[in-house]
Amino acid sequence: MNMKRVAAYCRVSTGMEAQEGSYETQVSYYKTLIASDPNCLLVEVYGDRGASGRTVKRRPEFKRMLRDCEAGKIDLILSKSISRFARNLPDCIRTIRRLCALGVGVYFEREGLDTLAPNMELLLNCLAAIAEEESTSIGQNLRWAQERQNAAGKPCRMAAYGYRKDENRDWIVCPDEARRVALAFGMANRGESYAAIRAALNALEAEEATGRAWDQTTLGSLLRNEAYCGDILTNKHYSVAERGMRKNRGERQQFYIEGHHAALVPRAVFERVNDLMDRRLLWKGRKLTADERRLLDAALPMDMKGAT
Repeated sequence: MNMKRVAAYCRVSTGMEAQEGSYETQVSYYKTLIASDPNCLLVEVYGDRGASGRTVKRRPEFKRMLRDCEAGKIDLILSKSISRFARNLPDCIRTIRRLCALGVGVYFEREGLDTLAPNMELLLNCLAAIAEEESTSIGQNLRWAQERQNAAGKPCRMAAYGYRKDENRDWIVCPDEARRVALAFGMANRGESYAAIRAALNALEAEEATGRAWDQTTLGSLLRNEAYCGDILTNKHYSVAERGMRKNRGERQQFYIEGHHAALVPRAVFERVNDLMDRRLLWKGRKLTADERRLLDAALPMDMKGAT
């Protein structure tokens, strides 16, 4: 009798779950369960830690499992529940149908569902819709909590380049990165071109063998970032299910928080650099008027205390 090749998929989506050993517990459980059945052969327990279930794109192990299914290595996948497998309805249904076409079944333990059973798709659609609603509710609750934090002047976001978070989640200066911020703003303040600034930054990266390369987009974002004068504008972008990140054009409430952390750039210098960018005066080879030339030559003094 041919043995059924069985895999399992685990996912933990929060730091708390990971800290409590949820991931390791799931892996151990499935290894023991599959090994205890003499008719089953364990292929692998696939798992994504700290991954959102809303999209397949952010789950590399899930994608690897699907590739192994397409390669004919798996007959059956075990999963704790539909919500662990996928919380996004379109992704869930597409994935199940894709697997069914390959002859691969998925068994959801909590719901007691086998996707290869007859007349199962209608029920699967209903249960996946419930999981989608659950995920939406969780997302709304998280967004509400983040907005409360933003309104209180304690934004929930990653530290900008040039900073790190300490044990209290306060932003502290990262000296090596701050030197690059200082270099970029110092050159822009003097009216040097984007090309010259990128060349100087890339030369520094090459000298220190960091492997980093600066392009126009990255440099432009750095010079536009109000974080370097000590402020934060919340919700610059927001996530849309199935569509990724979008620029916030008024769809989400924003808060401008002044003096949130130590500045790397004097405010007057930041404003001058952004004015030069608005006037497109940092593009190499641009023909300048006399007034524009005088503006470029009027560099402000730089006091980069935070960058040392």
